Amino acid sequence: MKKIIVVLLLSVSAQAANLDGFFAALAKVESSGNAKAVNKKETALGIYQIRPGYFKDSRVKGNHEQVFNPTFARGVCEAYFKRYEPAAFASGDFETLARCHNGGCGWRKNKSATDSYWKKIKKNL
Repeated sequence: MKKIIVVLLLSVSAQAANLDGFFAALAKVESSGNAKAVNKKETALGIYQIRPGYFKDSRVKGNHEQVFNPTFARGVCEAYFKRYEPAAFASGDFETLARCHNGGCGWRKNKSATDSYWKKIKKNL
């Protein structure tokens, strides 16, 4: 029983570490790593440039302005990915996660619209 728990914990830790690189690339592309970034035109805030609709869709309790906190913002992204791309989140499919972040939950309807964004993320992984 102890071995199973240890393996499970290592697996969860490995996934979190694996996602760290993805979130670092996301931050670099979205805001150059600036947790206080604001895009007034799109009302996108924080290190991952989260828009109000994305925040609402994530179903995370709180308010949009809390995404200025990088830890909170990552939680919003993770909740959004778990809601709309659970298999990609579980497997660490960075391409799908990046396209979802950029194009929204309906990104597959116009995949090519997220091509250049995915290239930027991939370059920073």
